[in-house]
Amino acid sequence: MKFKHIEVPEVREMSAEMIHGRRYYTTPEGEKYPSITTVLGAKGKDWLNNWRTMLGAEKADKETQRCADRGTAIHDMIEKYLENDEEATKGYSRELVGLFNQVRMRLNQNVNNIRIQEAPLFSDRLKVAGRVDCIGEFDGVLSVIDFKTSNGNKTSDMIEDYYLQCTAYAIMYYEMYGVLIEDIVIIMAVEKGMMPLVFKAQIYDYIDPLMERIDYFYDLVEKK
Repeated sequence: MKFKHIEVPEVREMSAEMIHGRRYYTTPEGEKYPSITTVLGAKGKDWLNNWRTMLGAEKADKETQRCADRGTAIHDMIEKYLENDEEATKGYSRELVGLFNQVRMRLNQNVNNIRIQEAPLFSDRLKVAGRVDCIGEFDGVLSVIDFKTSNGNKTSDMIEDYYLQCTAYAIMYYEMYGVLIEDIVIIMAVEKGMMPLVFKAQIYDYIDPLMERIDYFYDLVEKK
């Protein structure tokens, strides 16, 4: 399948750096904004702390890195595939290609008319920035499309931060390009599964929780 790409106004790159252990982007105008993942990660997760305690710090660090490497590999293959690269899977292991193939089925069936992918976005209003996986049409509806990987199946109530992340991207995109996006689509490759999980949501359900988390982050930073 050949994916169609629709041109948008020039996407300007942003540099990134770590400041006090947090990732910040510098906008073309010189403002420094934290990444949306950094903002959302500021609020601790009890389940994650419990998991690290149960597994032990060393094993937890190794597993965290393994999952991060897996996610990077899947994102790379998806990006190349959406760019119509016929060798998108070249150099990757059979296991990783198998995970990618879960997502490929959905890409072929549901995704097209891509505006941007792996592109920098920021919002002067929210004072956050990030890189969106893909903005394109899912079943003909313009959506923020995010790609995730997981060891096992997840339910919608387990991935609120993913919805918040995508809501932020939708707001950034509207602020930068004047195009309203209402739909969120998360496509998740599951290591212990045969099929990808697909979650859909509306940004309007997550704007208020997003604002609360951004306020929480900036309150935390100001206290230090």
